[in-house]
Amino acid sequence: MQPFERLEETYRPMIVSIMKKLHVTKEWDEYYQIGLIALWEASKQFQEEKGSFSSFAYKKIYWSMTSYLRKQCRGKKNECSLTESIANTIPDGRKSDYDDGLLEALLQPLTERQKKWVIGYIVENKSLKTIAEEEGVTVEVVKNWRVTALKKLRKQTWLQ
Repeated sequence: MQPFERLEETYRPMIVSIMKKLHVTKEWDEYYQIGLIALWEASKQFQEEKGSFSSFAYKKIYWSMTSYLRKQCRGKKNECSLTESIANTIPDGRKSDYDDGLLEALLQPLTERQKKWVIGYIVENKSLKTIAEEEGVTVEVVKNWRVTALKKLRKQTWLQ
């Protein structure tokens, strides 16, 4: 077994514990990978005279994950506020209660696929995975629909 593989095996519970502490439920593999990279960096940067390795590794892993979380939140802030604006125009988030004229005005600049994302994700509260399965495409394709739909929707001043 390679030295880093032993280190990973030893510190796997610590990485998982930090992920639980930070309430990581989505993108688990991505955060675990961030933890592994931080562990590797800690093993390269550690200086024995400055304390214990496990304390150093914990701090390095924790701060790497929190830094990534902050970046994720900043990146999604604009998307979240826009989708909330759209959802707030729909009473109780139910399409059946929605004024068809308002829905038509909202969806007018979008392509059929972008409309499927808005209706599925915002109106019907479906996950990206569910929308992808229903449409017979990958989650990445649905994410692309979302990105382009959000760009077009941001241009609509009545949503601001």
